[in-house]
Amino acid sequence: MSIHNYKKYIPVAVALAGFLFDVLAFYPGFMSPDTFDQYNQSLHFHYTDWHPPVMAAFWSLLNFIHRGPQLMFIFQLILLWSSFYFLASSWFSGRKSFLLLLFVVFLAPYVQNFAGYIIKDAQMALSWLLGVSIILYAGYGKRRMVWWEAALSLILIFYGFAVRINAFPGAIPLYFLWVRNMAGQRKTYVQYGWTICLLTTGMLLQAFLNTAVFKPEKTYPEYKALLFDIAGIQVATGKSYYPEFITRYKDFDSGYILQHYNTATFDNIWWNPEQKKLFPDLNKEKRALVIKSWKEAIVHHPGAYLRNRFDGFLCYLRIKKRPGVAFFYYFYPLIYPNPNPYGFVFNKNILTRGSLRIFEYQRYMPYMEPWFWALLSVVLLFLITRLPGSSPVKVSCFCIVASAFLYLAPQFFIFQIDTDFRYFYWMCIANALPAALLLRDRI
Repeated sequence: MSIHNYKKYIPVAVALAGFLFDVLAFYPGFMSPDTFDQYNQSLHFHYTDWHPPVMAAFWSLLNFIHRGPQLMFIFQLILLWSSFYFLASSWFSGRKSFLLLLFVVFLAPYVQNFAGYIIKDAQMALSWLLGVSIILYAGYGKRRMVWWEAALSLILIFYGFAVRINAFPGAIPLYFLWVRNMAGQRKTYVQYGWTICLLTTGMLLQAFLNTAVFKPEKTYPEYKALLFDIAGIQVATGKSYYPEFITRYKDFDSGYILQHYNTATFDNIWWNPEQKKLFPDLNKEKRALVIKSWKEAIVHHPGAYLRNRFDGFLCYLRIKKRPGVAFFYYFYPLIYPNPNPYGFVFNKNILTRGSLRIFEYQRYMPYMEPWFWALLSVVLLFLITRLPGSSPVKVSCFCIVASAFLYLAPQFFIFQIDTDFRYFYWMCIANALPAALLLRDRI
């Protein structure tokens, strides 16, 4: 067998080695309280709208094979290292570009840090990564995707935005990238039309699954976000816009809220250390009253609303550090709580400790901060638009980076906490991959 024939097996061998390393280092997968919430839902086939039910429903299917986090953990790693295979077999098949892809994207600390964390942010990002990788694989061969590539990549893009309630804007450029590959020489306005059709179909399918199939229990997750803004406006202006059913609630404590409010998060009030239940439960009628009060507060005080949001967004990007909060979850190498009702245990080994040491050494690097990826999105979009022509690389890079940017932008209005790097996981991947593509021919 010639050396050339051996070379085609290198991406497979490295993908398998990377997959095996991650399995051994992170098995059986990391679980937070959010992870356990979705796992509990998957066991009982009773879903809530605090998390989109698609991930829990998929987990329910996996439970028929084996109950526990293991299969969902394996699923995430398959997404990650299958993506490597498709990219390393096409655009990064050269020796230098192969190493660039491996170390700038797949083995980078900002990708490996959440590869084993079973959470919707990782599921979204890794699903989109594999979907994009399949599209790029076909584009490298200057061909349309065959039926299984088209179907799989479309399912992955849909799954990504279905598991993250605020991910829809980031899916728009990815759908366009899919359409562009399948549309051939059709005119741009036709491609835009097909993209709109796919987006509409995806939204309708998600609505159908939620209303007719999963039927999640109403828990009103937006309640906390609305109260966050109402409280912030009260702090800034001294005027209260809480609806009467809240102010009359027996445990409502306006003084406690005013004393502990900060623009970075509402979690310290909603899930306060004293375990006070400061707000009454919500129903459909009361939800309408909260939304009405929220709108009224913003209309009367748009400046205060925007100042609060801007100040909190600076904390969200880690440009501004919130006083008194030192921790930042740039990595989540544990199963919490421990012990837990299911007896799931994560035992560190030599590979785990080595990974932890690498992450620890790099935790203060700029690329382990959210602001770095927000800035890189803007820089890359500018550089890509300056490239001549409309080559497949240029269009692909633009769509992927635009997905990262569109995913981030709405967070200005809906972010709720500033201590978790996982919210930026897709931004890390969606900026690192185009950066590697642009550098590929310059090394």
